[in-house]
Amino acid sequence: MLQPFDWEAIKNEVFLFEAGCWNGCGGGFCCSQNHPDFDFKLMPKTGTGTTLLYWDREYEYLEKRGKVQPVSEVGKPHKLELNFGGPRPLTITHVPCRHLGLCDGKLDKPLVCKLYPFLPVVGTDGSVEEVLPLSIFDLTFDAIGERSPCWVRMKAKQYLAQWQKPGALPESFHHPLYMLYSQAARHFVDLYMKNEHPRLKGKTGKDFWTTWEFLYLGGRLFDAKELKARVHKTYLDIVAVHGEFMD
Repeated sequence: MLQPFDWEAIKNEVFLFEAGCWNGCGGGFCCSQNHPDFDFKLMPKTGTGTTLLYWDREYEYLEKRGKVQPVSEVGKPHKLELNFGGPRPLTITHVPCRHLGLCDGKLDKPLVCKLYPFLPVVGTDGSVEEVLPLSIFDLTFDAIGERSPCWVRMKAKQYLAQWQKPGALPESFHHPLYMLYSQAARHFVDLYMKNEHPRLKGKTGKDFWTTWEFLYLGGRLFDAKELKARVHKTYLDIVAVHGEFMD
């Protein structure tokens, strides 16, 4: 019987380390979102923090161990679910974070923070097939032809080559559940990059990002129906190789 995804095995892992990273982007873009055009209404604004994303049951695992931010400080966590037709939906828990990078000793960073800015996509055979932008902001910079403040993004090929070496990533990354989440992210990236929304055409700067926030939060910048269909097919492909893995 396949064991559940082992969050314990990766909680102390360090996947990226770049000396001077914090200063190289002008002050920790990943944590502070310090971009002059970010003046959001609902999402964290420039310099106010960011949003932490937890995959599957990661938040529950860390919460039981007291390794998340107290609800009294950040409010109740919210869940996004993708009901793709499997035994249970893909779930992402998100909470605001205002530590601005100074979180050591205050919480355990979720996997997404540890991997930023790259998401390794693992195929059904366990191989690392590619790396994707892990942040929706970095992905959007790619879509509009602008460079992200995160200079580590330029090292994508280096990290891909590194993670493709045998044993470079923990065994948990070869778990079918990680395969499904990472490939679901690839489907999202593909659909997002293909989308052309007329209300964004010709917009730049704050005008672009203000309109983008409204459309993105409204689910208007990708085809949700097609995403569900692609994820369902991927789920069936993984089950065919590894057996059922979503309890």
